[in-house]
Amino acid sequence: MSGQTENLLMGKYELKERIGAGSSGIVYLAWDRHLERHVAIKEAKCSAKQEENGMLKQEMEMLKSLKHPMLPAVYDFFLETKRYLVMEYIRGESLHNYIEREGAIPEKQACAWALQLLNLFSYLHGQKPPVIYRDLKPDNIIVCPDGNLRVVDFGTAYHVRYDSRAAHLAGTAGYAAPEQLCGEADERSDLYTIGATLYHMLTGHNPAGPPYGIRPVRCINPELTQDMEWIVEKCTKEEPSKRYQTVEELKTDLEKGTFFGRRHLFGTIGKKRRNQYPLRKLERRIWLTEKKTTGLFTAGFLLCGLCAGMLSMQADGRETPLPVIVYNKQGQKIIIRYDSAYKPEGNLLFELEQELFEKEGLFELSVGLTDCETGEKQERIFYIRGGGPEGAAEAEKGK
Repeated sequence: MSGQTENLLMGKYELKERIGAGSSGIVYLAWDRHLERHVAIKEAKCSAKQEENGMLKQEMEMLKSLKHPMLPAVYDFFLETKRYLVMEYIRGESLHNYIEREGAIPEKQACAWALQLLNLFSYLHGQKPPVIYRDLKPDNIIVCPDGNLRVVDFGTAYHVRYDSRAAHLAGTAGYAAPEQLCGEADERSDLYTIGATLYHMLTGHNPAGPPYGIRPVRCINPELTQDMEWIVEKCTKEEPSKRYQTVEELKTDLEKGTFFGRRHLFGTIGKKRRNQYPLRKLERRIWLTEKKTTGLFTAGFLLCGLCAGMLSMQADGRETPLPVIVYNKQGQKIIIRYDSAYKPEGNLLFELEQELFEKEGLFELSVGLTDCETGEKQERIFYIRGGGPEGAAEAEKGK
């Protein structure tokens, strides 16, 4: 900041401290001497001439046209050495810092907060033309003292026009929808950012940091419901056409705790889908799961902590034992009970019987090692060709 900025702006705004940085500028806490209240002042990153029609002015125009309790009010917009936007100061802490301090958010609370964000998006998407926020993430969400959420930093928001692209790329890696990398965004892009933010809340893991990307949430937090896992999964589909298409669709599923189009435990509604392997908060144990899909077999090992074991198979929502043999380093067969944990002294060998691969088809063998405390996971996938003595158990490819 210049010497003038360090003291006083417009003869009345006394800058106190830097409190953040957004896509369009740096944000300071300031004291309005005339009205005797705290305000937030955003300073443009570029010079006044460059900012004449830049992001800060767009943000001002956007916020000035919107009236919603989750958005900050605009008080002033002026030029000194740079352009400045004066807004309502929202007390609280960022959702990012809240998660860093408290850890993963309980599912019920995360669902309630997601519904608050969806109410805001319902308002934005209902504008003529629709307003697409594009950069929802925990850093841009404020947890207020009363427990409600507010959203800040509208520097990347824009009015969508379906016959043109956005003026510039926007979004944050890990939270932005894939199409935003090509300068494209619509309502479904915002729903992707909701899903990525919900993932961060439920798991405590930032999808922009290691381990990168969005994984099934119950791999990290086994206490979460399968309904919530499916909801996050659908929000963050790579193809927009496979996501929720509207805010109302997602709100309906979150409010009812259901996911339409999935296979239920005791019946089928809509299109049949492949079952995901179940993860529950048990002792330290190993899971082996078969997915009942034509010509495809998947085995997944989850090793939590040291080692232990449980072998299972899921078919149409019900678990049955899957034939697998575990040996210790002496070649002795190990029996691992469902309610116990086994501490190995050396390597463990897992054997799958030849009969599992007699059917023609391609089989996918997934071996994963996950630390239940940190969620850190290592995984390797092998493809095995089945179909008789000639082709059975032939490893085609590993990755």
